Amino acid sequence: MAYKNLSDLTTSGQTWNIKVKVIRMWDSINPSTDELISIDMILMDDQGDTMHATIWKNMIDTYKSKINEGSVYVFSNFKVVQSTKYRPISNENKITFAYNTKVKEVKGASDDFSDYYFEFATKYTLEERKEKDKQCSDVIGLLTHMKPIESKITKRNTATDIREIKIMIPEGDKIRITLWGRLAHHLSDDVIGHQTVVIVTSTMVQIFYGLSLKSTSATRLYTNLDIPETSELLRSHSTEEIIPQMMEIDKSTQGTMEEQMFYRRRTIQELTAIRHDNPIDQDFVFTTIATIDRLEENIQWWYMSCDVCNKICTKESDSYYCTYCNKYPELTLIKLDIRYRIRLQISDHTATTSCTLFDEEAKRMLNTSVSMLLDSLDGKSQEVPKVIQQLCGRRLIFRFKLNNKNLTLGMQNYAVKKTFVPDDKLEMQYLVDKEEEVQNNKCQTDKSTVELVRVKEEPQDKSHGKEQQYKKLSTSVNARKRRRRSIVVSDGSEDEGSENSQSKTAEKALPKNKKSVNGKYKKSQLEDEDSDVGYTREITSVTATRRMTRSISNGAKTDAVKCKDKRPKRERK
Repeated sequence: MAYKNLSDLTTSGQTWNIKVKVIRMWDSINPSTDELISIDMILMDDQGDTMHATIWKNMIDTYKSKINEGSVYVFSNFKVVQSTKYRPISNENKITFAYNTKVKEVKGASDDFSDYYFEFATKYTLEERKEKDKQCSDVIGLLTHMKPIESKITKRNTATDIREIKIMIPEGDKIRITLWGRLAHHLSDDVIGHQTVVIVTSTMVQIFYGLSLKSTSATRLYTNLDIPETSELLRSHSTEEIIPQMMEIDKSTQGTMEEQMFYRRRTIQELTAIRHDNPIDQDFVFTTIATIDRLEENIQWWYMSCDVCNKICTKESDSYYCTYCNKYPELTLIKLDIRYRIRLQISDHTATTSCTLFDEEAKRMLNTSVSMLLDSLDGKSQEVPKVIQQLCGRRLIFRFKLNNKNLTLGMQNYAVKKTFVPDDKLEMQYLVDKEEEVQNNKCQTDKSTVELVRVKEEPQDKSHGKEQQYKKLSTSVNARKRRRRSIVVSDGSEDEGSENSQSKTAEKALPKNKKSVNGKYKKSQLEDEDSDVGYTREITSVTATRRMTRSISNGAKTDAVKCKDKRPKRERK
């Protein structure tokens, strides 16, 4: 049987027979709904040509059990269509299975085909594909950094695991890659400290803090794969071993977008007052909502940087010099890069300060690179492009990360880590919630004050432990209680006088045999712990009458003081 080469297939007709190996096979998932869309494959013929193939959802049950990754098959009666989105390879055509597509496995032929197929993208190619959904990208590089696994809230409001890594591609550029879902668990912590070559396939290019990649449902990850590209990459860095390091998780980037917008919100006045002697162990990240008043004068909006440390390079004669690396990058084959450095003056209702937009966030905000803006100026590099001037007047949420100079020296120039466009409804709700929080705190404070005033003094004959507890109160609280007690005693004296007069009247109505009257006796004692004089009140309750006597004891001597009715005789009658 004669087989067609994949390179000879066209979109007209479906009567071909092809003999191919299934290089890769995966389930295509809709990230918005988490539903299965199709089963997809990369096919390779014996000439090394490749093509993307798709089995749509309604035919998966028919073909899934018949096809396995790594096996060789003869396919016939299929359609060839144009591939418009998310192509895993550069071939613009793809195969789609029909109801009458025939599948026949060829045993023992797998060794005649290659096991892997990649189309590694350069930095230039990645730049061309950014924010486009037409073509996926494969990359290879040395692992330089890796973050611990984090949990992210997706658009469907469900949590999923992610891991961020950085690799150095063959050109020397570093690329950030975000691995989603199961891929986040593919790399273990064992790679830290060991030189590792990483291959990541079928990623999408996006602008997020600069050029970065994100995995898709088609993504595969390989480490130290035995292919010529791996050996070549290691050989090019034989004099300088690249060892991956573990990065810390930025807490300010966790949670939903709304949570990030209000992460540790401060006014500019509060922000500029923050100080700390040892900022190394702290996460000094805050958000502030402010208006851009103007661009700072005499500060160029771009700078030439060393590609190793990203620090500014100064021009000396005909070469640039990096003081941080103590090198001339151009002379040591280190790449120079042009980066953003836009200094802004911002203000809110409390104060004014300055901040700086650096390369990654400025690229995201302006949606263009420095080099493109410089090209548009026709050599007038000192002029400020219109797109930067239009930042003035914008009201934004700024996320700042305070550095050592901000915290210890009080320097008011803050590095902008990210900006958000404020949502008026969310901002209004935030103000309402903030006011409620203030009122609740105030109520709690008032309640605590009332409870403190109403503390009761334990009697003298209670346990010693309780006496010690009350003795620990502050002097001011004791003084307040003493003042309160003196008032109570004074009021009690007047009551006693009235009660004594009432008791005398009641006694006249009592039987002469008072012993026949059954009564209950109750005694309470109140002492002032800060005085040598003790005040004792004895209250005797009897069924028909009550009598109150008050005794004052001073040391060993006790005198009974009788309460007399001081009203004039005329009023008493």
